Amino acid sequence: MLKGESILRSLHAKFGPIVALNIGARPVISMADRNLCHQALIRKCALYADRPEALPVDKIISSNQLAIVSSRYGPTWRLLRRNLTAEILNPSGVKSYSRARDWVVQILQNRLESQAKSGRPVFVMEHFRYAMFCLLVLMCFGDKLDENQIKKIEEAEHQLLVNLHKFSILNFCPRVTKIVLRKRWEELFRLRKCQEDVLIPFIRERKKAKEKRLREPNMEDSKDESVLSYVDTLLDLQLPDENRKLNELEIVSLCSEFLSGGTDTTTTTLQWIMANLVKYPQIQEKLFMEIKGVVEMGRRKYRKMI
Repeated sequence: MLKGESILRSLHAKFGPIVALNIGARPVISMADRNLCHQALIRKCALYADRPEALPVDKIISSNQLAIVSSRYGPTWRLLRRNLTAEILNPSGVKSYSRARDWVVQILQNRLESQAKSGRPVFVMEHFRYAMFCLLVLMCFGDKLDENQIKKIEEAEHQLLVNLHKFSILNFCPRVTKIVLRKRWEELFRLRKCQEDVLIPFIRERKKAKEKRLREPNMEDSKDESVLSYVDTLLDLQLPDENRKLNELEIVSLCSEFLSGGTDTTTTTLQWIMANLVKYPQIQEKLFMEIKGVVEMGRRKYRKMI
């Protein structure tokens, strides 16, 4: 990926802010000027709102483009996007996860304290990513899963994500690569199957719990079960173009998108914060004064922490 970015930067330096590359069956256009990007994506957004047909590998991972980031612009995309924003990310929905956030903060605190007491360096990003993943798993499936279950989900998502770059070559002449690169195709299907095997049992369990609540409306729910989960909303969706509900594989793709997107954006924010702490000493000093007001520590210990 880094090599590809360096090649693009060199092409932009040579040819200008817009570069078109004929890769595969259709051209790939890269823009390196923010004003041009604003003009294309904001001022003329209607022209660029749609997405082209997904490449073969992307179709497998997204269940034939049935995910928010890959779906074609139209009724299905609007339905998926509206469902996420209105049901899960709206203010009242976010507020309903207050107990879950308290639980996750405690997990983060316990892990940081445990590693700090061991005398080893504390890898904040690793613990922060895990804590965020715990929160997203609860929001997705509506239950507090144990550490082993969370680790299995995390591993399945991680393995598929980190190996995606290896499968890019499969998009070129799939009929040929299915013969020449048969083992790589098998690896792709194996990783996808692993993801399905891990996530589908939780989807089915949530579906059974939902059906039970409908059969027994007077049944008392526990506090965790009463929280609306992302899977709950997906089970109710009706695809407008095909007049049917989502199948399990499509729900897997949407859950995977939810888990990966939420974790990466949040941990990237932490990296941005840490970079600015290093870049701007005045912010670092302000943070130190706030910490000092709560925790007593010597200057030497503070330097070690930073």
